[in-house]
Amino acid sequence: MNTGSNKKSALVGYGFDENLMQSVKGDKGLRDSVYNRKKNDNFVDQNMDDLMDVILFLLLSTGIYRIVIGLNNGEIKTSSVFDPFNVEIHLAEDLLVADYVFDHFGMISLEEKEALIKRYYQMLEKDQAFDYLSDEWQEAFHQRNQEMKQLTDENELRYIVEHIPALRNLDGYYLRSTVINLFNSTISMSFNCDGTQIMSHKKFREFIEEYV
Repeated sequence: MNTGSNKKSALVGYGFDENLMQSVKGDKGLRDSVYNRKKNDNFVDQNMDDLMDVILFLLLSTGIYRIVIGLNNGEIKTSSVFDPFNVEIHLAEDLLVADYVFDHFGMISLEEKEALIKRYYQMLEKDQAFDYLSDEWQEAFHQRNQEMKQLTDENELRYIVEHIPALRNLDGYYLRSTVINLFNSTISMSFNCDGTQIMSHKKFREFIEEYV
């Protein structure tokens, strides 16, 4: 671990940054050919509103704290507080079936989910494996755990999910996939130009007001 003055932080690391807003450029060839590649509506596009209702339900009312939404291929990857080291993969069409959703996702409120995550990290600090980390890492994690606030603002989360369809329907540049993470309150959005926009939930509204 680099502890010198030239140490560079991760773009999104173990801290929280409400002012995070970063763009990452992708393949120039894909960027230059955007207007030559026509977007064709798929199952996700045809059922967007219903799917977004399910996505919001999963984030607010089940154990899901991180979700990857593949808007091009209908692949939905979920991470749950009930199985924190696993990543499940679901099809968008299956998530529109109520029985499927209630069979696969345990119910828990946003507040209880937040409290459970805090307990996980408190437990980690007491485990002998925590000693494998350097003193600097231990102190950094301890400080973050002490300062950890709510997972996300519910109104901001609703605003994000409600505006995903608008980003999917932009003229020319449109949303290809997105990752919503409650733990560090970030959203990462990949577009058909191969570029990615990464920002805090708080900054998402500014992004929408500027580009949509």
